[in-house]
Amino acid sequence: MRFDYLKTNAAIGVRLVIILIISYGCTQLTPSYLTASAYEKSLILYNEGRLVEVREKLAEIKKGEPDYKAAQELLLKMDILSLRLSEKHRELAEEYEKAGLSFLAANEYRLALKFDPTNQSTRKKPIEERKEKETKPIEERNEKETKTVNREAIAKKHYEKGVAFLESKQFAKAIDEFTSVMKLIPSYSDTEKLLASAKKERDEIVDAHLKKGIDYFQKEELELAIREWDLVLELDPFNKTAIDYKTKAEIIKEKMKDIREKNK
Repeated sequence: MRFDYLKTNAAIGVRLVIILIISYGCTQLTPSYLTASAYEKSLILYNEGRLVEVREKLAEIKKGEPDYKAAQELLLKMDILSLRLSEKHRELAEEYEKAGLSFLAANEYRLALKFDPTNQSTRKKPIEERKEKETKPIEERNEKETKTVNREAIAKKHYEKGVAFLESKQFAKAIDEFTSVMKLIPSYSDTEKLLASAKKERDEIVDAHLKKGIDYFQKEELELAIREWDLVLELDPFNKTAIDYKTKAEIIKEKMKDIREKNK
């Protein structure tokens, strides 16, 4: 009887864990995460966009450990990517601010600050906006801005830049510009069609470089493979397949380097 009781409790415990994983989508409870190294855990979190937790996990990898160099490289990539994203949001915020769209500008400044908390000039903007909120209801301010600002002029500027970038095959920049147009005026001209076209062409190029990199990887030409995946990440910074393959290639390169040095 006691055996049946323990067996029943164990079964209930397993079901509870499964329910927790399904209900909350908690990566940390999955077997693949629990058995992974600190670096592998950081990659899982990175692919989910949980950058703060990635930095905490990478900090656990000390100098001299096998994954230390790869961890530092991932930190550097995160810093570069964060600065780029922060700059994009800051530029868009300044355009909104010049046009009198203070509420939209404040949102972009907050996003810029999220990616680069050290930027003091950006930090001041949300603070100024919070002071404005204390003295003026959001609904009243938005109504006034909607009446006084020519949104179409701003949308046109982004649209023209997007077309220029698309024609010059700078797909990532074209996508950014067309996305900005869609935020302002979703039905502006043929923006939706051009945005879809830019994404399709970008994806085709990404797919080509991705496959070429995998082909080089299988032939053990790691430098050429990594170069292809770098091109992928320039167009699609969060491409999971490129990140995974590049990480594997860099780990293999490092191990091969260690073997060569030991055999000298």
